Amino acid sequence: MSDVLSRIPSYSNEMMWKECEILKKIVTMTIDTKSGRGKNVVITKKLKHNTRKEVIDRIVRSCEHYKKLYEMESKKVGSLEVVKYKFDTINEEPRIIIEMIKVLDTDGKYIKFAKLKNVVDYLSKYPIKFKSYD
Repeated sequence: MSDVLSRIPSYSNEMMWKECEILKKIVTMTIDTKSGRGKNVVITKKLKHNTRKEVIDRIVRSCEHYKKLYEMESKKVGSLEVVKYKFDTINEEPRIIIEMIKVLDTDGKYIKFAKLKNVVDYLSKYPIKFKSYD
């Protein structure tokens, strides 16, 4: 089982994101259940559909994945800027440790700060600049 739902042929990132949101709305729908009597009634929320947790998690990850792809294509990402980094030696070899990355549009204007784990797939697709420490 993959991490995200596979793309429906001819669907754009936006269409896939909206489709995943519809699925998420369905599988996370809840109903109120009452237990007890009189003053001791306890109302709890219970999932309406008996869906496995792995399936719900996969749909939620898919929503996030296709939303990110849609945002990246709609905002026309131009480059990435490494804002916070440091040099270190690991196993006697010099390394650059990246701590914070900023996403810039084609004009070089700020879009948002990106989580490092989400940027890994895009490092080879966009130019990367390192902020200089003067």
